[in-house]
Amino acid sequence: MRAAEKRARIDAEDIEMEEPDPAPAPVPEAPAVRPSGRPARPIRLPKRYQDAVPPVPSTLPPAAATPVDSPQPPALSPHVSMSPSPEPVHQANTTVTTEPDSFGVYRSYSHQPTYDPEDLFSLEDVCDSDRLATSERGKPPQWSGFGSAMLTKTKEFFAPFLNPSTFRLMSWFYNGRERKSIADLDDLVQNVILSDDFQPTELEDFRTATELRRIDKHLKDSTFSAADGWHEASVKFRVPPPARDKRASERTAAEYTVEEVYYRKPLEVIRTALRETAASKFHFFPFRQFWKATPSSSPERLYGELYTADAMIAEHDKIQAQPREAGCTLETVVAAIMLYSDSTHLANFGTAALWPMYAFIGNQSKYIRAKPTSFAAHHLAYIPKLLDSFQEFYRAAYNTVASSAVLTHCKRELMHAILELLLDDEFMYAYEHGTVMEFADGVMRRVFPRIFTYSADYPEKILLACIKYLGKCPCPRCKVEKDKISQLGTRLDSRLRSKLARVDTHARRFTIEGARQWIYKGWSFVSKRIEDSIGVISMVPTRNAFSTRLYKFGYNFYSMFVPDLLHEFELGVWKATFTHLLRILYAWGRDTIQELNRRYRQVPTFGRDTIRRFNNNASGMKKLAARDFEDLLQCALPVFEILLPYDDDTVILNLLFDLATWHAYAKLRLHSDTTLQFFEGATAALGNSLRKFAKTTCERYVTMDLPQEEAARGRRKAAKAAKGGSAAKPTESSKKVRKFNLSTYKLHALGDYPQSIRDFGTTDGTSTQVGELEHRRVKRFFARTSKQKYTAQIVQHHRRERLLGKDRTTQKKRDHRKRKQTDQGPQAALEEEALPYTNPTDHYHISVSDRSHEHIPSWLRKHAKDPALKDFLPRLKDHLLARLLGHTFDGDETDYSDAERASVVLVNDRLYQHSVLRINYTTYDMRRDQDSINPRTHADIMVLSHEDPEGDPHPYWYARVVGVFHVYARQRGSDGVYSEPTRLVFLWVRWYGLDMDHLWGWKAKRLPRVGFLDNAEPGAFGFLDPEQVIRAVHLIPAFAYGRTAELLSPSIVRSPADEDKDWQYYYVNIFVDRDMFMRFRGGGVGHHGIREISQRLLRKDAVRTEEEVDPSSDESSDESSEPKCSSDNSNDSDGNGSKDNDNEGNMDDESSEDDDKDVDGSGEDDEEDDFGYGLDTPSDSDEEPNSEPDNGQDGEESDDNDDNINEEDQTELFEDDLYATL
Repeated sequence: MRAAEKRARIDAEDIEMEEPDPAPAPVPEAPAVRPSGRPARPIRLPKRYQDAVPPVPSTLPPAAATPVDSPQPPALSPHVSMSPSPEPVHQANTTVTTEPDSFGVYRSYSHQPTYDPEDLFSLEDVCDSDRLATSERGKPPQWSGFGSAMLTKTKEFFAPFLNPSTFRLMSWFYNGRERKSIADLDDLVQNVILSDDFQPTELEDFRTATELRRIDKHLKDSTFSAADGWHEASVKFRVPPPARDKRASERTAAEYTVEEVYYRKPLEVIRTALRETAASKFHFFPFRQFWKATPSSSPERLYGELYTADAMIAEHDKIQAQPREAGCTLETVVAAIMLYSDSTHLANFGTAALWPMYAFIGNQSKYIRAKPTSFAAHHLAYIPKLLDSFQEFYRAAYNTVASSAVLTHCKRELMHAILELLLDDEFMYAYEHGTVMEFADGVMRRVFPRIFTYSADYPEKILLACIKYLGKCPCPRCKVEKDKISQLGTRLDSRLRSKLARVDTHARRFTIEGARQWIYKGWSFVSKRIEDSIGVISMVPTRNAFSTRLYKFGYNFYSMFVPDLLHEFELGVWKATFTHLLRILYAWGRDTIQELNRRYRQVPTFGRDTIRRFNNNASGMKKLAARDFEDLLQCALPVFEILLPYDDDTVILNLLFDLATWHAYAKLRLHSDTTLQFFEGATAALGNSLRKFAKTTCERYVTMDLPQEEAARGRRKAAKAAKGGSAAKPTESSKKVRKFNLSTYKLHALGDYPQSIRDFGTTDGTSTQVGELEHRRVKRFFARTSKQKYTAQIVQHHRRERLLGKDRTTQKKRDHRKRKQTDQGPQAALEEEALPYTNPTDHYHISVSDRSHEHIPSWLRKHAKDPALKDFLPRLKDHLLARLLGHTFDGDETDYSDAERASVVLVNDRLYQHSVLRINYTTYDMRRDQDSINPRTHADIMVLSHEDPEGDPHPYWYARVVGVFHVYARQRGSDGVYSEPTRLVFLWVRWYGLDMDHLWGWKAKRLPRVGFLDNAEPGAFGFLDPEQVIRAVHLIPAFAYGRTAELLSPSIVRSPADEDKDWQYYYVNIFVDRDMFMRFRGGGVGHHGIREISQRLLRKDAVRTEEEVDPSSDESSDESSEPKCSSDNSNDSDGNGSKDNDNEGNMDDESSEDDDKDVDGSGEDDEEDDFGYGLDTPSDSDEEPNSEPDNGQDGEESDDNDDNINEEDQTELFEDDLYATL
């Protein structure tokens, strides 16, 4: 079938193959056809897309509690002061529920709250795009919810400086950039020099050093910051001896002291945070959030924030149920602490490093907390490392050098000694009894600090959890052994995680104390006595600070180690899988590596920075961050298509689809019960795909080191030899066989995500990415230090910037709002259509300028031979007349007579053109966002499908915007009088058609495929009201099918770079962002305008698993007839080596070089082998990729466990459970 015929019409056939009916249905008559070529069926989907703005949250019902007499003030601890408290009320143990809002969302509290931050809701608070801004006049300031207590602080926003000019200049200096750029210069002019309150005469005696001393003095004297200062302390710990001595003990061991520990007391951090302006929106009363898609549907639990998750709700109810302190009638609240720590290098060269620990307040919304500009990351401590002089101390104490095991033990001891310093007696008193704190509204409340999460990468987690690095049981949350990790997603795996969960018990503590006695008597850390005692479950002989302090309260510190999506998946499982796929391509040869690089470079961008250009060779993986690997995954399906033989291509595309699906679920910022069940199904599907990939495709290829891995290995060997004083021995080749390893911690961690979301909220609230972004701040501080004893100087810079930053944020909002009020209007349309801020209540926004225009008759004569302009004016008038008459768009333009068209007159025959169209939309998580449509760069859009849903059609139509226009139209009435000119905005679009022969969806594990309609069809081009546009869409060319010039002759609608050709097909990238994923998955809470489609997608896939399991795949995998392909004859020129990488092996750097095992058997590449597709092989490319060393793949796949349940049975069980739930 010809390609044009395959793209013909959007029919109502099912996109998924279904079982045929037992009895054949009567053959229907051929349906009537619309002018566009689409079937003319009754329209039953919404005839017009209704864009819904996020609703105002429902208010709480009136309190039913009765006031009681206030008793005498309670006796408080010495560190707090007493001031008037709110009128106490009895906390009734009755559920309080709000009314559902217009989206069907409501909240349920365990008792009546006395304060609701949702009362301060503003539409601007839920705008994610910086181009969205309201223009409300007289909007109350952010602190208005606290009454008059904050008025004195805002009257002189420039304090502690003497005038606003100095404040603005110093704020610009601390604006967060180490090196000033052009944008910073613009900021200096616009926000400093041109400000209304800037007076150059006020800077006549300006001296930077004087103003810095003024800040420091203010920090010392300020009531807000006096108690929030940094402290310098020292910690001590005992060092174990090197030789056995029965008389020795921990008490008699040498004591080592670490100086210059800079820290802040946690209670002081909390006290300051609760007095800040941002505390007006802290949620001190956790609640369960529910959603009813329709008034008749059952409510569904929503998970997003920490204060809507199970852990905080349970802790809050526990605090409310416990007996009050004697005589205390103050309101009790929980201060949720979320910790993060990680070491970071401060400079590109040298050894300067810092080990910060940050504390976040979980009562604050993650949408604010995750922004570095919100100053929500409270620097809690800067952890020192063991000095190089430690070996000198050890030699002086024991007359020998410390072994590597002793050094590792001392690092753990140092970390937990600092943690005990932070968890001081004051904190422990508040943990048990609460502590009275004054809030920004002047009200005293009793606050109970609670530590809920600790975000860290794997090395940091094992340090905090006191377990061995990559031990037999590598997980800090459970004791599942390495050889069981490959069973990810099975019911056995789920049972093991629950049964073998780590719990802090008295027996564990007793075992650790026993092991410590032997260690401090000189026994080796790897002796059989120690291994038999604690090595069985990978424990180490270190007292855990959290256990020491919090065990008596029933706190299980293992539960606070939340999964880390950034390191465990994006830089872990996916990076390792991508690396092994590159090894397979090298083994297959045929220039597939160059073809992969060429395809990635041709992937179009999307959004402002959602998908960025792949300028470098993807195979080189040169200096890629986590977000770059995320982009590689989201665009991988079209890129990898038909690079390998058919059987392997199918397995790999299935695996890539499952990886992208799992990643999309993990990245969601709002989950429901249904999406979490789908997430669990996606985890099972991913485990099945990984095992199938390892057993089939991986076994057919002899995969070797990538060129960059080989170069890195050589550099490490040379460096090791140079360190030992010997020359490196030359070798012919240092390539090693690499196998795909499924026994890694990072793969094991994927199974913990759904439950972690239920307990602590979605991953964006607990990700280490927030802490990594905060590292940029301390690196900027380091650049401003003298580089000598820089930690103390960083502390000082942090205090200064925090003071200036809070005031600068308030003033910036004030200036920002003032600009918005003056920018609205025709004068805002500057050259190149620099649009002003967009009102989030509008669905679309274009310039009001009439400058760029064309005379329609002249323009049509100029392009008379252009096929895209055939019947342009009649079809345009059909579109305009339908809108003037109020006819509802049903997917096709109404054909009017020439007389009817003549009733529409275009003023001056002018067509006004625009370069940018902004589309506002509400995301699945009830946020307001924006897409920018540019016909030259980002021109693809999606609209609602207008087909009959009985045949289960595709839910959307797609088009490419050729131009954004407006006209002034006048309509002649029946009396012959023309109306006043009406400004009508419209889009000139080129329609795509769905490839009906291509199966897509969660069952087929493929993306939707579309292609341009043949220009010979009447509906290839058309006009569209911008109100119909849902949002932009990311279309990736189907590279495997090439380009064609048959669909359209040379035309102005194409870019010159297209060379008058179109791609045969495009894939709709449903994984491009979270919102797009939910528009195809269904169940988006914020997708109110497409609720019917959303619910239909959910019903359609409710009883499907995320994978169609092939029962015979395991049995047939070893019988493959494909020859093994060696990488020796592949693209060896693709590699030039880059920076060294000390870790090699697999997803988790878990295997050493000694673990590598050769794979027997290899075969020569058969140049005449067919790919098995019936297609030509991809064209060659002369491009050579760059390269960089990265982690390889070591180790073998674990054997199947006899207790593992058959995958097909597991799929049926999941379907039954999910169907019963829905």
